[in-house]
Amino acid sequence: MNHQWNIRLLTGPLRPFLMRKVIDALRERILAVRLRALPTSADVDRTIAQGVAPFPSSTWMQRHAEDVRGFASSMRDGRPAVPGIDAWRVDSRDPANVDVRCVHELSRMHHWCAYALVAHIDAEHAHAWCDLLAAEITAFAATWPAERGTHWAFPMGTALRAHSMLVALDWARRTGWGNPEVERRVAAMAIDHATSVWVRRERRGGLSTSHYAANLLGVLAVARYIPDAPQSPTWEAFAARELCSELRRHILDDGMTDEASTGYHRQIVDIFVHARALLGQRTERYGWTSNDNERLDRAVARCAALERIGMPLIGDNDDGMAMKLTGFQADCSYLYDLVPPAMPVLDSMPDFGLYVLGDDALRVTLRNGPVGQFGKGGHAHQDQNAMTVSADGMALIVDPGSSVYTHDATLRNHERSVGVHATMWWNDVDQLDAPPGEEGLFWLLADKVRCSVSVDTPHTITGCVVHQQGRSHTRTLTCDGDNISVHDECHGGSSDVCAWFPLHPDVTVTDVGENRVRLERAGVACDLAWNAGTLNRDTIHVAPAFGHRVASQRLAIHGNAELRWSLHRRA
Repeated sequence: MNHQWNIRLLTGPLRPFLMRKVIDALRERILAVRLRALPTSADVDRTIAQGVAPFPSSTWMQRHAEDVRGFASSMRDGRPAVPGIDAWRVDSRDPANVDVRCVHELSRMHHWCAYALVAHIDAEHAHAWCDLLAAEITAFAATWPAERGTHWAFPMGTALRAHSMLVALDWARRTGWGNPEVERRVAAMAIDHATSVWVRRERRGGLSTSHYAANLLGVLAVARYIPDAPQSPTWEAFAARELCSELRRHILDDGMTDEASTGYHRQIVDIFVHARALLGQRTERYGWTSNDNERLDRAVARCAALERIGMPLIGDNDDGMAMKLTGFQADCSYLYDLVPPAMPVLDSMPDFGLYVLGDDALRVTLRNGPVGQFGKGGHAHQDQNAMTVSADGMALIVDPGSSVYTHDATLRNHERSVGVHATMWWNDVDQLDAPPGEEGLFWLLADKVRCSVSVDTPHTITGCVVHQQGRSHTRTLTCDGDNISVHDECHGGSSDVCAWFPLHPDVTVTDVGENRVRLERAGVACDLAWNAGTLNRDTIHVAPAFGHRVASQRLAIHGNAELRWSLHRRA
C-alpha cells in the first residue's frame, strides 16, 4: 500500500489491530522453527479417539443418501464440479488459470467425509469406500508433504482438512473397518496439520475473521482425536477458550456475524457449531456459558430465517462451510441436523445492517450498516441502501453476489461496485474506499461514511448514507400489502445520479406505459413505475453462487436527484 493509505490505517479505526499485528508476526517467526521438524513420523502408535464428532441422524441419512452418494462418486471418478475445474484427483497438480479460492475448496477434502458416509449407506461395498478413503489420505501425504505446496499455503484450508480427515476416519471406523498403518499415517498427518496451523494461525493482531475460527476448529479437532500427542492439552485448552471468545466477538446480538456477508455468516456459524460438537460436555470447562450457547443457537436460527426469505446475497456470497457432505454447494442440512433452528428471531438484523419488510407475497430487504471485520470490510460490498425484492417467493430485484476473488481484480472490483447493487448513488464515485491495486481486494473502509436507519412504522423504513465530502442518499421505503413505494433523495456532488435495479436472470421486462415496465418471472408479475428520469437497460452478470456467472438485465433510472418509484404486485 502507498504511504497515504498506511497513514490512514494507522490513524483510523484499525490502528489497535495493526499495532498488535506486529506482536503476532513476531510470535509466528519465533514458532516457525517447529515447522522444520515436520513431517511427523508415522512409525509411532498413537491413540485416535472414536465417537468424537456426532454421526448424522437416521432421518438425515435417509433424506440425503443419494446426494451423498452422488458427491462421493463424482469425487472418486475425478469429476469435482468446482467452477473452472473439470477434472482433479488428490494427487493431481494444482489446476491452472482458476481462482485460487476454487483450489482451496478442493484442498479442504470435504469429500472424505462423504466417502465415510457412503460406507454406511452402501453396506455391501463399505470396505471398498473405506479403502478409497485410506488410499486418498495416503496419496495426499505422499504428494503434498507438510508445508509444501498450495494445499499448505493457507492455514484455514489446512485446519478444515484436518477436521475432515479425522471425522471421516471416525465415521469409517464405525463400520468395523480398520487399517493400523493408515491410522498411524492419519495421526501423524493430524499432528502436522495442527502444528502448521498453530504456528501460522490467522489472528493478525486481533483482526480475526472466519479464517481464525477455522484455524481453531482444526487445532481442536486434532487435540480431541489425538489425545496422547504431547501438545494436545495445550491445543485443546487454547482452541476451546479462543473459540468461546471469538463466538462472543463475531456473533452479534441480532444473531448475525460480523462479516457484512450472509454467505460468511453461514460459514462461520457452521464452524462454531462443529467446534461445540467436538467439545461436547467439555464446553463449561473452558468458559462456555448458557448465554454463549443461546447466542450460537440464535445464529443458526438466523441461517434458517435467511434461507426462508431466499438468502439475499449481501456481501461476498462465498459458499464455504466447515463441512460439506452433499456436494460443493452450500448446504445447511447437516448444520440443522446438529442444531435444529428452533429459536425465534425477528425479521430485521440491525446490528448486521439488514432490514426485512413484507411477507411471502411481497418482500423487500434493505441493506444499511457496518462493513464488518471490525472495520476492515474484507467481504463487504458498495451496497449501502441497496434493496432486494421478491414476490410469491420469486426473486425479482437481486443483489448480484460475487464470482471471483483474486483471479480477476477488475471483475472483483466491478462485482463489489455500487452500480451493480439496487441502490441510488453517483456514477462517478464510490460509496466506500479501498486501497489501490490488488491489495485492496479485501478491504472496504467506511470511516468517511455515516450510515443510519430509522424504522418509522412496521411498514416503513428510512436509510441514510452520508459521505464526509457532502454527498448523501436518503431512501424511504414502504412495503404494505401488494405495494412497495420508495422515495430517493441525493444531495451534494454532481447531477449524475442513478438508481439501479439488477434483476434475477429469469425476469423479463415489458414496457406497459409511460414510465412504467412490468417485471415477470414464472407467472409472477410486478409493475415498476417512476415519476421522472430516463430509463436505460443493459446486460450485467450476477453470481447466484461463487464462481458461477449468469447473464441478466439491469435497469437504471438516470438524471433525477429526487426520485419516487413504486412496485405493484399484480394478482
